[in-house]
Amino acid sequence: MNLELRSPFESDYPAKLEATVRDGPVRCISFNKRGTMLAGGCSDGYCIVWDFQSMSIIRKMRCHVNSVTSVSWSRNGRCILSSGEDHKCVYWDITKGTQKWIRFDGPVLMAEMHPRNNSIFVASIYQDSPVIVEIGDTIRRFPLPTNAGSSPDANNSSSEETTNSTLYIHKTVVCRYDKRGNRILTGTNKGYLNVIDPNTRRILDNPKLSHLSIRNISVSRNGKVIAVNISDKTIRLYGLDDERIDINPELQFAETVNKDNWNQCCFSQNGDYLIGGSGKLAAHEIFIWDRRTTRLVQVLQGPNETCVDLAQHPIQPIIISVDMEGTMYTWTTRHKEDWVCWDPAFKEIDDNIVYEEREDEFDFVSEEEAEYSQNNQMKQDEDEDEDEEIDVVTVDKPARSDSSDMEDDELIYLVDSEVESFISTKTLETQQPESSTRSDHSSNNVIIPSSTNNSSMGRNSKVKGKNKARIGNEYEDMNGWKKKSYHN
Repeated sequence: MNLELRSPFESDYPAKLEATVRDGPVRCISFNKRGTMLAGGCSDGYCIVWDFQSMSIIRKMRCHVNSVTSVSWSRNGRCILSSGEDHKCVYWDITKGTQKWIRFDGPVLMAEMHPRNNSIFVASIYQDSPVIVEIGDTIRRFPLPTNAGSSPDANNSSSEETTNSTLYIHKTVVCRYDKRGNRILTGTNKGYLNVIDPNTRRILDNPKLSHLSIRNISVSRNGKVIAVNISDKTIRLYGLDDERIDINPELQFAETVNKDNWNQCCFSQNGDYLIGGSGKLAAHEIFIWDRRTTRLVQVLQGPNETCVDLAQHPIQPIIISVDMEGTMYTWTTRHKEDWVCWDPAFKEIDDNIVYEEREDEFDFVSEEEAEYSQNNQMKQDEDEDEDEEIDVVTVDKPARSDSSDMEDDELIYLVDSEVESFISTKTLETQQPESSTRSDHSSNNVIIPSSTNNSSMGRNSKVKGKNKARIGNEYEDMNGWKKKSYHN
Protein backbone atom coordinates (compact mmCIF):
# COMPACT_ATOMS: atom_id res chain seq x y z
CA MET A 1 0.00 0.00 0.00
CA ASN A 2 1.27 3.46 -0.85
CA LEU A 3 1.32 5.38 2.44
CA GLU A 4 1.18 8.79 0.73
CA LEU A 5 -2.18 7.95 -0.87
CA ARG A 6 -3.87 7.11 2.42
CA SER A 7 -6.17 9.66 3.91
CA PRO A 8 -4.71 11.29 7.05
CA PHE A 9 -8.19 11.41 8.61
CA GLU A 10 -8.65 7.63 8.68
CA SER A 11 -8.69 5.83 12.03
CA ASP A 12 -5.38 4.43 13.24
CA TYR A 13 -6.85 1.16 14.52
CA PRO A 14 -8.53 -1.75 12.71
CA ALA A 15 -12.28 -2.02 12.52
CA LYS A 16 -13.14 -5.02 10.31
CA LEU A 17 -12.04 -8.53 9.38
CA GLU A 18 -10.29 -8.45 6.00
CA ALA A 19 -9.00 -11.98 5.28
CA THR A 20 -8.47 -15.46 6.73
CA VAL A 21 -5.44 -17.69 6.15
CA ARG A 22 -5.17 -21.41 6.98
CA ASP A 23 -1.69 -22.78 6.25
CA GLY A 24 -1.02 -24.90 9.32
CA PRO A 25 -1.50 -25.15 13.10
CA VAL A 26 0.08 -21.75 13.81
CA ARG A 27 0.69 -20.87 17.47
CA CYS A 28 2.85 -17.72 17.40
CA ILE A 29 3.58 -15.01 14.81
CA SER A 30 5.95 -12.06 14.36
CA PHE A 31 6.53 -9.33 11.75
CA ASN A 32 9.94 -8.32 10.44
CA LYS A 33 11.17 -4.76 10.96
CA ARG A 34 9.58 -3.39 7.76
CA GLY A 35 6.38 -5.41 7.92
CA THR A 36 6.96 -7.02 4.51
CA MET A 37 7.24 -10.60 5.82
CA LEU A 38 5.44 -12.55 8.54
CA ALA A 39 6.90 -15.53 10.42
CA GLY A 40 4.88 -18.12 12.28
CA GLY A 41 5.61 -21.14 14.47
CA CYS A 42 3.35 -24.20 14.37
CA SER A 43 2.45 -26.82 16.95
CA ASP A 44 3.93 -29.57 14.73
CA GLY A 45 7.41 -27.99 14.79
CA TYR A 46 7.33 -26.22 11.41
CA CYS A 47 8.26 -22.58 10.87
CA ILE A 48 6.57 -20.73 7.99
CA VAL A 49 7.40 -17.38 6.38
CA TRP A 50 4.72 -15.52 4.41
CA ASP A 51 4.99 -12.61 2.02
CA PHE A 52 2.63 -10.18 3.72
CA GLN A 53 1.47 -8.47 0.52
CA SER A 54 0.13 -11.68 -1.05
CA MET A 55 0.07 -13.92 2.08
CA SER A 56 1.78 -16.67 0.08
CA ILE A 57 4.29 -19.06 1.65
CA ILE A 58 7.87 -18.25 0.66
CA ARG A 59 9.70 -20.44 3.21
CA LYS A 60 8.77 -23.52 5.23
CA MET A 61 11.06 -25.74 7.25
CA ARG A 62 10.91 -28.28 10.06
CA CYS A 63 12.79 -26.70 12.96
CA HIS A 64 11.49 -28.49 16.07
CA VAL A 65 10.11 -31.83 17.15
CA ASN A 66 7.46 -30.40 19.47
CA SER A 67 5.44 -27.19 19.41
CA VAL A 68 7.09 -23.84 18.68
CA THR A 69 6.71 -21.35 21.54
CA SER A 70 8.00 -18.12 19.93
CA VAL A 71 9.53 -16.68 16.75
CA SER A 72 11.71 -13.57 16.45
CA TRP A 73 13.37 -11.76 13.53
CA SER A 74 16.94 -10.55 13.34
CA ARG A 75 17.58 -6.89 12.60
CA ASN A 76 18.69 -7.47 9.01
CA GLY A 77 15.64 -9.65 8.29
CA ARG A 78 17.72 -12.58 7.05
CA CYS A 79 17.46 -14.90 10.06
CA ILE A 80 14.65 -16.17 12.29
CA LEU A 81 15.05 -17.40 15.85
CA SER A 82 12.50 -19.96 17.01
CA SER A 83 12.13 -21.55 20.44
CA GLY A 84 10.33 -24.79 21.19
CA GLU A 85 9.28 -27.27 23.82
CA ASP A 86 11.99 -29.69 22.63
CA HIS A 87 14.64 -27.92 24.79
CA LYS A 88 16.29 -25.98 21.96
CA CYS A 89 16.36 -22.78 19.94
CA VAL A 90 16.92 -22.78 16.19
CA TYR A 91 18.70 -19.93 14.39
CA TRP A 92 17.45 -20.24 10.81
CA ASP A 93 18.96 -18.35 7.86
CA ILE A 94 16.05 -18.05 5.40
CA THR A 95 18.29 -16.98 2.50
CA LYS A 96 20.69 -19.94 2.71
CA GLY A 97 18.45 -22.50 4.42
CA THR A 98 21.03 -23.28 7.13
CA GLN A 99 20.21 -23.92 10.79
CA LYS A 100 22.06 -23.65 14.08
CA TRP A 101 20.71 -25.52 17.08
CA ILE A 102 21.23 -24.27 20.65
CA ARG A 103 20.18 -26.84 23.25
CA PHE A 104 19.13 -26.15 26.85
CA ASP A 105 18.28 -28.19 29.94
CA GLY A 106 14.55 -27.53 29.73
CA PRO A 107 11.75 -26.31 27.46
CA VAL A 108 12.30 -22.79 26.14
CA LEU A 109 9.37 -20.55 27.07
CA MET A 110 10.36 -17.72 24.72
CA ALA A 111 13.38 -16.20 22.99
CA GLU A 112 13.98 -12.81 21.37
CA MET A 113 16.73 -11.47 19.11
CA HIS A 114 18.78 -8.42 20.05
CA PRO A 115 17.31 -5.35 18.30
CA ARG A 116 20.79 -4.15 17.19
CA ASN A 117 22.95 -7.28 17.02
CA ASN A 118 22.13 -10.13 14.62
CA SER A 119 24.06 -12.76 16.61
CA ILE A 120 22.78 -12.25 20.20
CA PHE A 121 19.49 -13.30 21.76
CA VAL A 122 17.98 -13.79 25.21
CA ALA A 123 15.97 -16.86 26.19
CA SER A 124 13.71 -17.79 29.10
CA ILE A 125 14.06 -21.43 30.22
CA TYR A 126 11.46 -23.39 32.15
CA GLN A 127 12.51 -23.96 35.79
CA ASP A 128 15.85 -22.27 35.08
CA SER A 129 17.42 -18.81 34.88
CA PRO A 130 17.25 -16.71 31.70
CA VAL A 131 20.36 -16.71 29.57
CA ILE A 132 22.04 -14.49 26.97
CA VAL A 133 23.37 -16.49 24.01
CA GLU A 134 25.99 -15.23 21.58
CA ILE A 135 26.04 -17.07 18.25
CA GLY A 136 29.36 -17.39 16.43
CA ASP A 137 31.94 -20.05 15.69
CA THR A 138 31.32 -21.18 19.26
CA ILE A 139 28.11 -20.74 21.26
CA ARG A 140 28.63 -18.63 24.38
CA ARG A 141 26.06 -18.49 27.21
CA PHE A 142 25.74 -15.88 29.95
CA PRO A 143 23.20 -16.60 32.74
CA LEU A 144 21.15 -13.75 34.18
CA PRO A 145 20.02 -13.22 37.78
CA THR A 146 16.46 -13.88 38.82
CA ASN A 147 16.12 -11.61 41.89
CA ALA A 148 17.83 -8.57 43.36
CA GLY A 149 20.98 -9.17 45.38
CA SER A 150 22.09 -12.27 43.47
CA SER A 151 25.20 -12.37 41.31
CA PRO A 152 25.04 -13.31 37.63
CA ASP A 153 26.74 -16.65 38.31
CA ALA A 154 24.67 -17.47 41.39
CA ASN A 155 22.79 -20.18 39.56
CA ASN A 156 26.06 -21.96 38.70
CA SER A 157 27.34 -22.08 42.30
CA SER A 158 27.37 -25.32 44.22
CA SER A 159 25.94 -23.90 47.43
CA GLU A 160 22.50 -25.29 48.24
CA GLU A 161 21.54 -22.17 50.18
CA THR A 162 22.30 -19.87 47.27
CA THR A 163 20.52 -22.16 44.85
CA ASN A 164 17.40 -22.39 46.97
CA SER A 165 17.24 -18.63 47.57
CA THR A 166 17.71 -17.59 43.96
CA LEU A 167 16.57 -20.36 41.68
CA TYR A 168 13.54 -21.86 43.33
CA ILE A 169 11.92 -18.72 44.75
CA HIS A 170 11.80 -16.61 41.61
CA LYS A 171 11.41 -18.23 38.21
CA THR A 172 11.64 -16.08 35.09
CA VAL A 173 8.76 -16.75 32.70
CA VAL A 174 9.19 -13.94 30.16
CA CYS A 175 12.13 -11.87 28.91
CA ARG A 176 12.43 -9.07 26.37
CA TYR A 177 14.84 -6.39 25.15
CA ASP A 178 14.01 -2.71 25.19
CA LYS A 179 14.00 -0.63 22.01
CA ARG A 180 17.79 -0.12 21.77
CA GLY A 181 18.86 -3.37 23.40
CA ASN A 182 20.52 -1.55 26.32
CA ARG A 183 18.29 -3.20 28.92
CA ILE A 184 16.63 -6.59 29.39
CA LEU A 185 13.17 -6.79 30.97
CA THR A 186 12.31 -10.05 32.73
CA GLY A 187 9.13 -11.04 34.54
CA THR A 188 8.95 -13.66 37.28
CA ASN A 189 6.24 -15.94 38.61
CA LYS A 190 6.08 -13.84 41.80
CA GLY A 191 5.10 -10.64 39.98
CA TYR A 192 8.55 -8.98 39.96
CA LEU A 193 9.66 -7.00 36.90
CA ASN A 194 13.47 -6.92 36.64
CA VAL A 195 15.50 -4.41 34.65
CA ILE A 196 18.88 -6.01 33.87
CA ASP A 197 22.01 -4.49 32.34
CA PRO A 198 23.17 -7.00 29.68
CA ASN A 199 26.82 -5.88 29.96
CA THR A 200 27.27 -6.27 33.72
CA ARG A 201 24.35 -8.71 34.14
CA ARG A 202 23.17 -6.87 37.24
CA ILE A 203 19.60 -6.01 38.22
CA LEU A 204 19.10 -2.25 38.14
CA ASP A 205 15.50 -2.19 39.33
CA ASN A 206 12.96 -4.83 40.37
CA PRO A 207 9.57 -3.44 41.45
CA LYS A 208 6.89 -5.87 42.52
CA LEU A 209 3.79 -5.31 40.40
CA SER A 210 1.57 -8.10 41.71
CA HIS A 211 1.62 -11.32 43.69
CA LEU A 212 0.75 -13.32 40.55
CA SER A 213 2.86 -14.31 37.56
CA ILE A 214 3.72 -11.96 34.70
CA ARG A 215 2.57 -13.43 31.39
CA ASN A 216 4.12 -11.15 28.75
CA ILE A 217 5.76 -7.76 28.27
CA SER A 218 5.40 -5.38 25.33
CA VAL A 219 7.50 -2.28 24.56
CA SER A 220 6.14 0.72 22.64
CA ARG A 221 7.79 1.95 19.43
CA ASN A 222 9.41 4.94 21.14
CA GLY A 223 10.71 2.69 23.93
CA LYS A 224 9.40 4.90 26.75
CA VAL A 225 6.28 2.92 27.74
CA ILE A 226 5.87 -0.79 28.50
CA ALA A 227 2.71 -2.89 28.83
CA VAL A 228 2.76 -5.74 31.34
CA ASN A 229 0.18 -8.52 31.18
CA ILE A 230 -0.28 -10.14 34.60
CA SER A 231 -2.33 -13.17 35.58
CA ASP A 232 -4.66 -11.02 37.69
CA LYS A 233 -6.63 -10.26 34.46
CA THR A 234 -5.19 -6.74 34.16
CA ILE A 235 -2.83 -5.05 31.71
CA ARG A 236 -0.72 -2.30 33.26
CA LEU A 237 1.25 0.53 31.65
CA TYR A 238 4.49 1.90 33.11
CA GLY A 239 7.10 4.42 32.06
CA LEU A 240 10.58 3.12 31.29
CA ASP A 241 13.76 5.10 31.94
CA ASP A 242 17.37 4.10 31.38
CA GLU A 243 17.76 2.38 34.74
CA ARG A 244 14.38 2.17 36.43
CA ILE A 245 10.65 1.72 35.90
CA ASP A 246 8.28 4.52 36.79
CA ILE A 247 5.37 2.73 38.47
CA ASN A 248 3.53 5.97 39.33
CA PRO A 249 1.12 6.76 37.82
CA GLU A 250 -0.10 3.29 36.95
CA LEU A 251 -2.68 2.82 34.16
CA GLN A 252 -4.74 -0.36 34.29
CA PHE A 253 -6.79 -1.91 31.50
CA ALA A 254 -9.20 -4.77 32.14
CA GLU A 255 -12.44 -6.26 30.90
CA THR A 256 -15.04 -5.10 33.36
CA VAL A 257 -17.84 -7.45 32.26
CA ASN A 258 -16.52 -11.02 32.06
CA LYS A 259 -13.21 -10.54 33.92
CA ASP A 260 -11.27 -12.80 31.54
CA ASN A 261 -7.51 -13.24 31.25
CA TRP A 262 -5.42 -11.77 28.43
CA ASN A 263 -3.37 -14.06 26.24
CA GLN A 264 -1.39 -11.30 24.51
CA CYS A 265 -1.00 -7.52 24.47
CA CYS A 266 0.83 -5.05 22.23
CA PHE A 267 0.88 -1.41 21.12
CA SER A 268 -0.45 0.05 17.87
CA GLN A 269 1.90 1.10 15.07
CA ASN A 270 2.13 4.68 16.41
CA GLY A 271 1.89 3.80 20.11
CA ASP A 272 -1.38 5.68 20.69
CA TYR A 273 -3.49 2.59 21.35
CA LEU A 274 -3.16 -0.52 23.49
CA ILE A 275 -4.33 -3.82 22.03
CA GLY A 276 -5.24 -6.90 24.07
CA GLY A 277 -6.24 -10.39 22.95
CA SER A 278 -8.86 -11.88 25.26
CA GLY A 279 -8.42 -15.39 26.61
CA LYS A 280 -12.15 -16.00 26.78
CA LEU A 281 -13.10 -19.52 25.72
CA ALA A 282 -15.16 -19.97 22.54
CA ALA A 283 -14.76 -16.30 21.64
CA HIS A 284 -12.25 -14.44 19.47
CA GLU A 285 -12.19 -10.92 20.89
CA ILE A 286 -9.60 -8.15 20.54
CA PHE A 287 -9.92 -5.00 22.66
CA ILE A 288 -8.42 -1.65 21.64
CA TRP A 289 -8.03 1.19 24.17
CA ASP A 290 -6.85 4.75 23.84
CA ARG A 291 -3.62 4.79 25.81
CA ARG A 292 -3.96 8.39 27.01
CA THR A 293 -7.61 8.42 28.06
CA THR A 294 -7.93 4.66 28.89
CA ARG A 295 -11.17 4.66 26.87
CA LEU A 296 -12.26 1.53 25.02
CA VAL A 297 -12.56 2.56 21.37
CA GLN A 298 -13.06 -0.75 19.56
CA VAL A 299 -13.85 -4.42 20.16
CA LEU A 300 -13.06 -6.79 17.28
CA GLN A 301 -15.09 -9.99 17.34
CA GLY A 302 -14.21 -12.99 15.20
CA PRO A 303 -15.30 -16.64 15.09
CA ASN A 304 -15.92 -18.78 18.15
CA GLU A 305 -12.26 -19.68 18.75
CA THR A 306 -10.00 -18.33 21.49
CA CYS A 307 -7.32 -15.84 20.47
CA VAL A 308 -3.91 -17.30 21.40
CA ASP A 309 -1.59 -14.71 19.85
CA LEU A 310 -1.64 -11.44 17.90
CA ALA A 311 0.84 -9.11 16.21
CA GLN A 312 0.61 -5.48 15.14
CA HIS A 313 2.01 -4.39 11.78
CA PRO A 314 4.97 -2.03 12.41
CA ILE A 315 3.81 0.63 9.90
CA GLN A 316 0.16 0.12 8.92
CA PRO A 317 -2.94 -0.14 11.16
CA ILE A 318 -3.24 -3.90 10.62
CA ILE A 319 -3.51 -6.67 13.23
CA ILE A 320 -2.90 -10.39 12.65
CA SER A 321 -4.49 -12.71 15.21
CA VAL A 322 -4.29 -16.49 15.65
CA ASP A 323 -6.91 -18.80 17.12
CA MET A 324 -6.52 -22.19 18.78
CA GLU A 325 -6.94 -24.07 15.50
CA GLY A 326 -4.04 -22.20 13.88
CA THR A 327 -6.14 -19.94 11.64
CA MET A 328 -4.82 -16.41 11.09
CA TYR A 329 -7.15 -13.42 10.77
CA THR A 330 -6.26 -10.06 9.22
CA TRP A 331 -7.96 -6.99 10.74
CA THR A 332 -7.78 -3.67 8.86
CA THR A 333 -9.40 -0.25 8.84
CA ARG A 334 -12.43 0.70 6.76
CA HIS A 335 -10.94 2.33 3.67
CA LYS A 336 -12.79 5.04 1.77
CA GLU A 337 -12.15 5.48 -1.93
CA ASP A 338 -10.56 8.86 -2.52
CA TRP A 339 -10.35 9.51 -6.27
CA VAL A 340 -8.62 12.83 -5.74
CA CYS A 341 -5.42 10.85 -5.09
CA TRP A 342 -5.48 9.65 -8.68
CA ASP A 343 -6.87 12.72 -10.46
CA PRO A 344 -6.52 16.12 -8.75
CA ALA A 345 -9.20 17.56 -11.05
CA PHE A 346 -11.78 15.07 -9.80
CA LYS A 347 -14.56 16.58 -7.70
CA GLU A 348 -16.93 14.43 -5.70
CA ILE A 349 -20.56 15.58 -5.61
CA ASP A 350 -23.49 14.40 -3.53
CA ASP A 351 -26.33 15.31 -5.93
CA ASN A 352 -26.65 15.73 -9.67
CA ILE A 353 -25.94 19.22 -10.97
CA VAL A 354 -26.78 20.98 -14.23
CA TYR A 355 -23.69 21.40 -16.36
CA GLU A 356 -23.15 24.95 -17.62
CA GLU A 357 -21.40 25.18 -20.95
CA ARG A 358 -18.59 27.69 -21.38
CA GLU A 359 -18.89 30.22 -24.15
CA ASP A 360 -15.80 29.05 -26.07
CA GLU A 361 -15.91 25.39 -25.07
CA PHE A 362 -17.12 24.00 -28.41
CA ASP A 363 -15.75 26.72 -30.71
CA PHE A 364 -13.98 25.59 -33.87
CA VAL A 365 -10.19 25.93 -33.66
CA SER A 366 -7.99 25.40 -36.70
CA GLU A 367 -5.04 23.03 -36.64
CA GLU A 368 -2.49 25.84 -36.92
CA GLU A 369 -3.91 27.69 -33.93
CA ALA A 370 -4.08 24.50 -31.89
CA GLU A 371 -0.44 23.64 -32.72
CA TYR A 372 0.70 27.18 -31.94
CA SER A 373 -1.01 27.19 -28.52
CA GLN A 374 0.39 23.76 -27.72
CA ASN A 375 3.94 24.88 -28.52
CA ASN A 376 3.56 27.94 -26.32
CA GLN A 377 2.34 25.78 -23.45
CA MET A 378 5.30 23.42 -23.82
CA LYS A 379 7.76 26.32 -23.79
CA GLN A 380 6.19 27.69 -20.60
CA ASP A 381 6.47 24.29 -18.92
CA GLU A 382 10.12 23.97 -19.93
CA ASP A 383 10.90 27.41 -18.53
CA GLU A 384 9.27 26.52 -15.23
CA ASP A 385 11.13 23.21 -14.91
CA GLU A 386 14.49 24.57 -16.06
CA ASP A 387 15.57 25.77 -12.61
CA GLU A 388 14.24 22.71 -10.75
CA GLU A 389 16.81 20.07 -9.80
CA ILE A 390 15.65 16.47 -9.64
CA ASP A 391 17.39 14.25 -7.09
CA VAL A 392 17.53 10.64 -8.30
CA VAL A 393 20.18 9.47 -5.83
CA THR A 394 18.74 10.04 -2.37
CA VAL A 395 16.53 7.24 -1.02
CA ASP A 396 13.84 8.48 1.36
CA LYS A 397 12.69 6.31 4.24
CA PRO A 398 8.99 5.75 4.92
CA ALA A 399 7.51 8.53 6.99
CA ARG A 400 6.43 6.15 9.77
CA SER A 401 9.63 4.15 9.98
CA ASP A 402 11.46 4.58 13.27
CA SER A 403 14.72 2.97 12.15
CA SER A 404 17.75 5.04 12.97
CA ASP A 405 19.84 3.71 10.11
CA MET A 406 19.61 1.57 7.00
CA GLU A 407 21.67 -1.60 6.81
CA ASP A 408 23.37 -2.56 3.60
CA ASP A 409 22.56 -6.27 3.94
CA GLU A 410 18.96 -5.79 5.10
CA LEU A 411 16.49 -8.17 3.49
CA ILE A 412 13.15 -6.48 2.84
CA TYR A 413 11.56 -8.78 0.24
CA LEU A 414 12.19 -12.43 -0.53
CA VAL A 415 11.37 -13.30 -4.13
CA ASP A 416 12.01 -16.20 -6.52
CA SER A 417 12.20 -18.64 -3.63
CA GLU A 418 11.69 -22.35 -3.68
CA VAL A 419 9.26 -23.59 -1.05
CA GLU A 420 10.24 -26.90 0.50
CA SER A 421 7.54 -29.47 -0.23
CA PHE A 422 6.55 -32.00 2.39
CA ILE A 423 3.72 -33.63 0.45
CA SER A 424 4.41 -37.24 -0.53
CA THR A 425 3.45 -38.20 -4.05
CA LYS A 426 2.43 -41.61 -5.26
CA THR A 427 4.37 -43.24 -8.04
CA LEU A 428 2.80 -44.79 -11.09
CA GLU A 429 2.51 -48.54 -10.61
CA THR A 430 2.76 -50.48 -13.85
CA GLN A 431 4.08 -53.87 -14.83
CA GLN A 432 7.31 -54.43 -16.71
CA PRO A 433 6.98 -55.88 -20.23
CA GLU A 434 7.42 -59.64 -20.42
CA SER A 435 9.45 -59.43 -23.64
CA SER A 436 11.31 -56.81 -25.59
CA THR A 437 9.30 -54.35 -27.61
CA ARG A 438 8.77 -54.98 -31.29
CA SER A 439 9.43 -52.28 -33.84
CA ASP A 440 6.28 -52.95 -35.82
CA HIS A 441 3.96 -52.34 -32.88
CA SER A 442 2.36 -48.93 -32.56
CA SER A 443 2.97 -46.96 -29.35
CA ASN A 444 0.96 -44.34 -27.48
CA ASN A 445 2.91 -41.46 -25.83
CA VAL A 446 1.47 -40.22 -22.50
CA ILE A 447 2.77 -36.86 -21.15
CA ILE A 448 3.09 -36.68 -17.34
CA PRO A 449 3.89 -33.26 -15.81
CA SER A 450 6.44 -33.62 -13.03
CA SER A 451 4.54 -31.27 -10.67
CA THR A 452 1.25 -33.18 -10.68
CA ASN A 453 0.24 -36.15 -8.61
CA ASN A 454 0.63 -39.41 -10.49
CA SER A 455 -2.09 -41.25 -8.62
CA SER A 456 -4.70 -40.24 -11.21
CA MET A 457 -2.43 -41.50 -14.02
CA GLY A 458 -2.06 -44.75 -12.16
CA ARG A 459 -5.82 -45.22 -12.14
CA ASN A 460 -6.08 -44.42 -15.83
CA SER A 461 -3.26 -46.81 -16.73
CA LYS A 462 -4.95 -49.89 -15.25
CA VAL A 463 -7.04 -51.47 -18.00
CA LYS A 464 -8.80 -54.79 -17.69
CA GLY A 465 -8.66 -57.55 -20.29
CA LYS A 466 -6.26 -57.96 -23.15
CA ASN A 467 -5.50 -54.21 -23.47
CA LYS A 468 -3.51 -54.12 -20.24
CA ALA A 469 -0.90 -51.32 -20.30
CA ARG A 470 2.75 -52.20 -20.13
CA ILE A 471 5.50 -49.74 -19.35
CA GLY A 472 8.22 -49.02 -21.86
CA ASN A 473 11.06 -46.52 -22.06
CA GLU A 474 10.93 -43.25 -20.10
CA TYR A 475 12.45 -40.08 -21.52
CA GLU A 476 12.14 -36.27 -21.50
CA ASP A 477 11.31 -34.11 -24.48
CA MET A 478 12.86 -30.74 -25.35
CA ASN A 479 10.42 -28.85 -23.07
CA GLY A 480 11.34 -30.85 -19.97
CA TRP A 481 8.15 -32.94 -19.85
CA LYS A 482 8.46 -36.56 -18.72
CA LYS A 483 7.11 -39.07 -21.24
CA LYS A 484 6.46 -42.76 -21.04
CA SER A 485 5.82 -45.11 -23.94
CA TYR A 486 3.08 -47.70 -23.46
CA HIS A 487 2.71 -50.74 -25.68
CA ASN A 488 -0.23 -53.05 -26.11
